Amino acid sequence: MMTLFWLVLGLIYLASLGLIFVIILRKPQPSAALAWILSIVFLPIAGALLYLVFGSGRLMRTNRRKQRANQQVRLNLLSQGGEVKSQAEKILKDLPAPLENIATLTSRLGSFNVLEGNQVRFLNSAEAAYDEMEKAITSAEHHIHLQSYIIQPDHIGRRFQELLIKKASQGVMVHLLYDAIGSYEMGKNKEFLAAFREAGIYPREFLPLRTFLRPWNLNLRNHRKILVVDNRIGFTGSLNIGGEFLTQTDSPDYDRWRETHLMMEGPAVTQLQWVFAEDWFFTTHIELSTEAFFQPAPPCGEDLVQVIASGPDDSRGAIHQSVLSAINEAQESVDLITPYFIPDETFLITLEMASRKGVDIRLIVPRKADHTFVSLATRSYYTRLLKSGVRVFEYQPGMLHTKLMTVDGHFSVIGSANLDIRSFGDNFEVNVQLYGARSAGEAQRIFEGDLENSREILLPSFMNRPMRKRVAENSCRLLSPLL
Repeated sequence: MMTLFWLVLGLIYLASLGLIFVIILRKPQPSAALAWILSIVFLPIAGALLYLVFGSGRLMRTNRRKQRANQQVRLNLLSQGGEVKSQAEKILKDLPAPLENIATLTSRLGSFNVLEGNQVRFLNSAEAAYDEMEKAITSAEHHIHLQSYIIQPDHIGRRFQELLIKKASQGVMVHLLYDAIGSYEMGKNKEFLAAFREAGIYPREFLPLRTFLRPWNLNLRNHRKILVVDNRIGFTGSLNIGGEFLTQTDSPDYDRWRETHLMMEGPAVTQLQWVFAEDWFFTTHIELSTEAFFQPAPPCGEDLVQVIASGPDDSRGAIHQSVLSAINEAQESVDLITPYFIPDETFLITLEMASRKGVDIRLIVPRKADHTFVSLATRSYYTRLLKSGVRVFEYQPGMLHTKLMTVDGHFSVIGSANLDIRSFGDNFEVNVQLYGARSAGEAQRIFEGDLENSREILLPSFMNRPMRKRVAENSCRLLSPLL
């Protein structure tokens, strides 16, 4: 019996060591590769399991399946006409050079072209966003596509459930997609799911939890928040569905919660529809690429809009590169709001370079994030930012969950992506890039409002913090690839 035990243990050890060769072949960053190799050498079984869950990222079969799903949906839609390329080229030529550069790079990264004729509206609280989302759902005549990282089966989740069931009873097609980890409470609530199914709505779970069969799925999450109604009205941004995200939050840890969502009308809603259709096809193998779902909405405003999606299936890191491009193109100012700031080295260097060439950069993060170790890891970057001239502010009243960026008063970004390693690589994310002074001005007003409720971090006082805090911050930073 003991001989068999040691034989099995030896085989497991050899298999773990075999992962070293996989890491050498697949990890582009030497520091990351070395960290995983050392973990496996000294903790063979635990290190191998951790690598399968957190380290294999975009290289596993799951991501290749997602790529094929995206390609299949886009091929089908392009065969139906897709976007008018000549219109996109004309829009690009009319943009100032810095904005043209951002838009061109974004489209070449496999995302969408800039579309004109849209009307966008920033919704600066969960209450405002939920109200507009409910109005849009109530107005649906053909279909409702709802996707969220978190859907809680609480009083807010049930409000949406009642609306969706009512519309389904009226003959409206309802497709509902939720993330297996983010919406874990929903996934295990049989009564909540059964109510949907009885109404003919079949919620689908993105990358279900199959710990032993596919452990790497635990680390690949769909963080997107999308609502599309009749391909006419679209919503995306930072807001999940649940009572804890209300301004007067249900969360016991905060007095206030700050969200910002975006409402879109016009031709660019089709781009959000594409992103949903890709995720739906990947999850269900059912195409939503019929013309009935993709009748373009007529122009209804003057906003220029470009949707950008990325995830671990995207080796180019589209959102990461587009944000870096925007910072590089900045000539006067960059203002950033993010709940989680755990950047990679490239992002840090880009901020430092922009600041040192004279660009005014301001960053707002929450004083207290919803995970203590995230706040500690974030503060470990302050010294480097402050020394390069970046101004850092901590939002005081509660949890700031908004993800927002403005550049030079003419470009803005809102979406689901945080400024962290996870959003840049491990999560499926979607952002909306807005070109023009009107939308950027609206985003800027949101930034200034949050700035009034924030306290600036000054280098001299920050450097005097106790040693125990520095140790805690730097220790949490070591876990940054996992946060």
